[in-house]
Amino acid sequence: MTKRIVTRILLLSAWAVLPTLSGSAAIRSAPEYLNSAVVYQIVLRTFTREGNFKAATEMLEHVRSVGVDVVYLAPFVEMDRDMDECGWSLRQIKSGFHSPKNPYRISNYDKIDPEYGTDADFREFCDTAHALGMKVYMDLVYVHCGPNNVLKDMIPDAFEKNPHGTIKTTKWRFPYLNFESKDVRKYLVDSMLRWMRLGCDGFRCDTGDKVPLDFWEEAADMCRAVNPALVMINEGVRPEYLLKAFNARYDWHWGRLRGYLVPAAVPQPMALPQIIDEVREYDAEAPNGGRSFVFLDNHDTAADAGENRFDRVLPVEAGNAAFVLTFLRRGLPLLFNGNEIADNSLSTFFAPVEDPARARRTVDWARALQPAGQKRLSLLRRLAKLRHEMPVISEGTQEWLKEGEAHGCVSFIRRHGDVSLFVAANLTDRAATFCVANCGICATEALIAEGGSLAADGTCRLGPWAYIVSANQTK
Repeated sequence: MTKRIVTRILLLSAWAVLPTLSGSAAIRSAPEYLNSAVVYQIVLRTFTREGNFKAATEMLEHVRSVGVDVVYLAPFVEMDRDMDECGWSLRQIKSGFHSPKNPYRISNYDKIDPEYGTDADFREFCDTAHALGMKVYMDLVYVHCGPNNVLKDMIPDAFEKNPHGTIKTTKWRFPYLNFESKDVRKYLVDSMLRWMRLGCDGFRCDTGDKVPLDFWEEAADMCRAVNPALVMINEGVRPEYLLKAFNARYDWHWGRLRGYLVPAAVPQPMALPQIIDEVREYDAEAPNGGRSFVFLDNHDTAADAGENRFDRVLPVEAGNAAFVLTFLRRGLPLLFNGNEIADNSLSTFFAPVEDPARARRTVDWARALQPAGQKRLSLLRRLAKLRHEMPVISEGTQEWLKEGEAHGCVSFIRRHGDVSLFVAANLTDRAATFCVANCGICATEALIAEGGSLAADGTCRLGPWAYIVSANQTK
């Protein structure tokens, strides 16, 4: 970590106190870097005390040092400022900030919200990320918008209508955009092209399944005519979207591990075998080669968990065990801002920059200088290095092993050529022992391990929150 970054961390710390498809179907091609990529989500409001692009740009050197290949930005375009709470989401009201400004309730898709900066600031952010070897993705929120979106006056049929003529709204109480309108479609595609000209390399499409697939096909074709390496990620479960428009999807199933670690963090915690069964089913239904972004934490989970964020409740080793699984399983790991230093702030994306209470809701960068943060950062750097250097992780198949699930352990084997990678982690505070003797692996010295071992007879022993990663020649 450079002297400049350490200085900035100390400064920020001081401020913070104030239907199923055939497995043979092929998905769209993607740029080579995506297979081994590590993605990092930034919510500008919570990433730094200033909450803007200029401050975030200064932190990109640190982000890159983690081994990050892609920076993914939560929405930063102009937010609707209508004070009528009937048009606010219930979560927005519950946050207690009494602000109309919700990043997902947009008033202008083509304008950066002044809270975050200017077009020039965004361009500088992208230029800096690119110079460091990272790509920049941004969130597209096209299923709905704010009640006073500029489209309301530009296009008469911009919003969907109910049979009796009123504006149709989503469960978040925001107007649905009308994709029957050619003018709406053109406006939205033009907006995508605008952000690409400023430096955007990809889009994560919020609740993408709720937007007609033919729109995404049209938008993807037009944008890829400008940049063939453009990446599109669908926040959705419909596998056909991977065939027609998207390079990857955004997997909420894996995120349920967070509820297993801290049952109080979710409304309906699930047993570990049930979680992994659903993950297996979700993976199996994807077209051949389908990619999924997998995460433990994101803007939604951090905001909803509050006091029950896993790095706030549990020792750092618990999150470390879960991140070993997340980085090495088949998929593309997504870190949420501050995960790499075990940030445990009361994060929420509803806090506007001007609210003094937001100071305690930003990343506590002092954690980077404390033992827990240093331990997490060291591990994630090692995991990112493995992802970049071992084809078995970026290209290999995956075989889930069920033997340890009853004990609170997740394990799997990745295979590529004559190399296999055994990964196991204990997601409980109790020691566990199970046998994987019939899986065609043999014990060798571990690549990474803490409190875990794999014996020659296939016996895997894991202490509380322990893990082991072992590379072997296939028998």
